[in-house]
Amino acid sequence: MGILAPAAQVVIDGGTREGHDRAQLERLTFFSDAVFAIAMTLLVVEVKLPALHHPTGPQLGQALLDLIPNYVGFLVSFLVLGRFWLAHHEVMGLLKAADKRLVSVNLFLLLGVAFMPFPTAIISEYVQLRVGIGFYTGWLILLGLLNRLLIRSIIKNPALLDHGMTVEDLAPFLRRSWIPILIGLAAFAGGMVTWMAALAVLMIGSPLISALVGRYAGRRRG
Repeated sequence: MGILAPAAQVVIDGGTREGHDRAQLERLTFFSDAVFAIAMTLLVVEVKLPALHHPTGPQLGQALLDLIPNYVGFLVSFLVLGRFWLAHHEVMGLLKAADKRLVSVNLFLLLGVAFMPFPTAIISEYVQLRVGIGFYTGWLILLGLLNRLLIRSIIKNPALLDHGMTVEDLAPFLRRSWIPILIGLAAFAGGMVTWMAALAVLMIGSPLISALVGRYAGRRRG
């Protein structure tokens, strides 16, 4: 009995430790989900109700048309944050624990996510100005870089991965993390020519870039 007791204690301690690590990871995930949800909800604040006195049908119609940049800003930013959340959700599902580096990098990513409504407001109101487009696309690129840093922080510590998971399972996520960066760069380049080109990249080019990079990531994985 004296020989078996320490071994049993190790099993108990190991199980307790693993349970604690998973609980901490769940706290990190729940907090991250909450930040994403709040930021995505706040995006609609920039789609303001038109202020009209004694409006007529044509006036209201014109006012709604004038809000097209606001609609675009909301839609693009919602899809951008949604894409980040999906990737974040999948990556966190591969883990069994989180270290201090991962928690810190994740916090910086959430800072960028929480700030996203402000660049959205800028491009909604000042889409015709290069500075407005540059500010929005620059923030999009920064978010993409922070997302890559998050994935790389996991790759540097494979012990965080759940049982049966390897670093190779993160390779597709790392390749797809180029998507927002490429979209931001393309929209910035187009916006320096004309604001309509920037909107075209954000609205039409985004799904094309996503499809191409996603196809490349899947092919490399196969």
